[in-house]
Amino acid sequence: MTKTQRGFFTVLIPILILMSVTSGNAAVTSVGEINVEGDDQGVVVANSTAALIVTLIIDRSQAEPGEDIRTIEIILPNEFIAETADIRWILRDGDRQPITAELSGSSLRIVFGTPISDFSNSVYQITFDCQTPSPIAQIVTFRARLRNPEDSPIGEFIKPGQADGKVNNDDFTLEVIPNVPPAAVQGLTVKRDASGENDIIVSWRESEDPDVIGYYIYRDNELLFNIDDRASTVFRDIDVSPGVRAYAIEAYKTPLLRSERSRNWRVSVPSDTAAPQPPGALTLVSAGTAIKVKWTRSPSLDVTRYRVSFGTSINQLRPLINGEILSDPNKGDYEISDNRALGVGIFFYAVIAIDEAGNESPPSTEQHRILDSPAPNPFLPLSDNAAFNRIVFPARAIEGAEGQFFVLIFDIDGAMVKELRGGPDDNELGWDGKDEGGEVVESGVYVYQMQIGDSFKTGTIIVAK
Repeated sequence: MTKTQRGFFTVLIPILILMSVTSGNAAVTSVGEINVEGDDQGVVVANSTAALIVTLIIDRSQAEPGEDIRTIEIILPNEFIAETADIRWILRDGDRQPITAELSGSSLRIVFGTPISDFSNSVYQITFDCQTPSPIAQIVTFRARLRNPEDSPIGEFIKPGQADGKVNNDDFTLEVIPNVPPAAVQGLTVKRDASGENDIIVSWRESEDPDVIGYYIYRDNELLFNIDDRASTVFRDIDVSPGVRAYAIEAYKTPLLRSERSRNWRVSVPSDTAAPQPPGALTLVSAGTAIKVKWTRSPSLDVTRYRVSFGTSINQLRPLINGEILSDPNKGDYEISDNRALGVGIFFYAVIAIDEAGNESPPSTEQHRILDSPAPNPFLPLSDNAAFNRIVFPARAIEGAEGQFFVLIFDIDGAMVKELRGGPDDNELGWDGKDEGGEVVESGVYVYQMQIGDSFKTGTIIVAK
């Protein structure tokens, strides 16, 4: 290679690196969004100071030479003003970073003390104050990009996308609305629940202001709840302490742009005397010698706990040891295990729901039978009573046997009418009185053969229609 050729490549290689960095095919990838502090809707008020949060996910796992990050540049929309002193901080994965700030026209530049050169995938959060314009531009767009130590752009402008792990603006645009508070909420009414619950129902008329995005509900002059839906007009305050309570409401366009608060509406809250509704879908599942008690949550919203009871009679139930479970508003299904080794017999389980005032629901009950022979015998396949319309063959009727569990059922003439086969964990098999063709068999005496591995037991059962 000649000296001239070497000189040519010495100049060409940096140019090629610079071209790869400034093209739209940079190996460093990123997405980002901008939000207003305390607001999830991407709304900012005109002619005010807003705290803005830019969040970026920057992936440097495939970074190439020339793509070290020295500067994050944020380009502000027209007439948005920020000073270098307005930058509060920049966090990388939650840790504050040493930076300096520069301002060039509408370009706000955050310069790292040391360029970012590692190969990590990190979340960056930049928080700064910004003066919003007086003229109303309904939708404004911010832009952000990365620059290397030579101050060349790394790829194109950062694309918008979910970056902060929250459901909010998820974009680089903001809506600018007039700095005019909404009108006060009209039609406020406050009523006690008529069922005996200590709940209060607050209702009002929907705001006619299209810029209103929600309402703040106050109880006894303290903020109680944020309803982030302009079309909502009803709120239920659950489990309110007895006494006289005062409710008020505000409409808001942003957390800082609120209507005048309504007058206080006073209501006397009684003690809770209403029993909660019972739990649903109570089922019992055999798991070896244990019984798993499963149920779904009560529809009542004020349930604080559930209690499980057990007994040999529906009228003689006693709470299980460790048989109370606290209610969880995010949980729909509940389960506890009764690990005692029960003998042969018929047992009952019940679950009740209990509210914060100690009111108890009617019980949800379920029967569990532990058999040593087929039962009930006789049985009635056409009955509406689930306790009598199928016969259960228990594996424990054949003691000490191992292997596959199955049952063969024959009519009195010796013809097989049904075969029942169990899985590896089945300890009982049920027959609903139907033959292999799905038809209910005739009334009469039938012969069964239970078999586990090489052990078997025979006997007779009676079908009654």
